[in-house]
Amino acid sequence: MPQPIRVLFVCLGNHCRSPSAHAVATHVARQRGTEHITFDSASTGRDHVGDLPHPLASHEGGLRGYHVSHVGRQIHPDDFARCDLIIAMDRDNASDLERLRGGEESRRGIYSSVEPVQIQLLRRWDPFAMPGDEELADPWGRPPSAYAEMFDVIERSIPPLIEHLEWLVSESP
Repeated sequence: MPQPIRVLFVCLGNHCRSPSAHAVATHVARQRGTEHITFDSASTGRDHVGDLPHPLASHEGGLRGYHVSHVGRQIHPDDFARCDLIIAMDRDNASDLERLRGGEESRRGIYSSVEPVQIQLLRRWDPFAMPGDEELADPWGRPPSAYAEMFDVIERSIPPLIEHLEWLVSESP
């Protein structure tokens, strides 16, 4: 049995985007029968630690068949060692993660040999993303349609991400 891949989705508050990506990824992986990938989500900030996801994120997710219920938490230094891939929702999140990591590569898993970049943007796997359009817009404070747009992007990005993760497993030592 392959060693599990640990993936962490991160946004500013762990309140809208990252728990939604977490829920979609968990659902899609389960549908595909992928058992060797685990998902989690966290924030770079502290504002929503201990909170359930934004009600509009939970509602839109529910309409699409996802259970968006992650309790918000802030990223911990151990996450950088524990997680094989950390997926940021936008460039500010990625910059914050690099700063919090301190520029040190600390991954302990075997997948660093086949996936050399730990912190990446979710829309890397969005087939509709264009250069300069790699950010997932934060819907917080915007109307319900912004949450629908957020889920549209997440749903396009997650299946190619999971295919990539399955490839990593097949290529690992």
